[in-house]
Amino acid sequence: MPEHSKDLNVALAALQRDYSKSAARIRELTHTVKCELSGVTLRLHFPALRQGQPTVPELVDFLVSHLPSFALPRSQVSAVEADYGKVDAHEFMQRYANLIETARSLFKQAHIATNRNGEAGELLLYLLTEWILSAPQVIAKMSLKTNREMPVHGADGVHIRYCTTSNRLLFYWGESKLYSDVSAAIRVAMTSISEALEPDKMSHELELVKRNIDFSGLDSESRAALLNYLNPFEENYNERHDITTCLIGFDSEAFSKIGTGGDSEDRFKERAFSELQRVAPKIAEAMKSRGIEDRQLEIFLFPVPSVQKFRDLFQAKIGWQ
Repeated sequence: MPEHSKDLNVALAALQRDYSKSAARIRELTHTVKCELSGVTLRLHFPALRQGQPTVPELVDFLVSHLPSFALPRSQVSAVEADYGKVDAHEFMQRYANLIETARSLFKQAHIATNRNGEAGELLLYLLTEWILSAPQVIAKMSLKTNREMPVHGADGVHIRYCTTSNRLLFYWGESKLYSDVSAAIRVAMTSISEALEPDKMSHELELVKRNIDFSGLDSESRAALLNYLNPFEENYNERHDITTCLIGFDSEAFSKIGTGGDSEDRFKERAFSELQRVAPKIAEAMKSRGIEDRQLEIFLFPVPSVQKFRDLFQAKIGWQ
């Protein structure tokens, strides 16, 4: 591994947060289902169950607790976190409460500016990308979307990870969709992804990263190393791989009639496995129809009892009317 890449790997690792508590709220289905397209990785996560019922309200609370890290520049969050233990407990709690309120306000402003409803999906995809893929967010796009003069439509999130196995820098470009019908969610998601992968759109996304790299939390040397991977006149440009992360949230009947016993989660997993088997071919078909069958995708399927209730709970929590 080149020395500058080794330094960048260390710097990116330092940006990673501890997500060990996430497993209490979000479960993972271990499975053997594969998409016929070799570049696609299928993952399925779901809300933890308690007495046979999905803990969606608790999941929403957990997501909102990560809103500052998702919506605000890393430096702004780090400045408050650095005060932990340096100021009295009451003052720290007040500062952190202000940080959460700032993030809520920014989240709402950003979605008003982009004429979109506040989506829990964006935040959930952020969490899964950081936790499961160990890829920290490089820029907080929420802080850019409030500028009406800045066209920042595109990826819902931008994350990066250095792969020591392949010695490549992996860029993850996020796309999240919450639809009651999983087939509709897949079709719309693949349409959005195909459009985002157009050369001019990708060029715009890369320019956003370049212009806002100072907010990434990396030191000057690491930022310079990262920019080498974005410069077509540098050899490292050829070692950057673009990967799409896609969250597909949908209504699932797998939560019904699973009982309240200690085996309720196992019963749910059996149903979710069957659902995943039915969905996998639909993903391949949708990708082929959009001409992106050769692209690399990390797909997070996230069944919930009701997407609308999930969305309503989240928007009520952040004060979205």
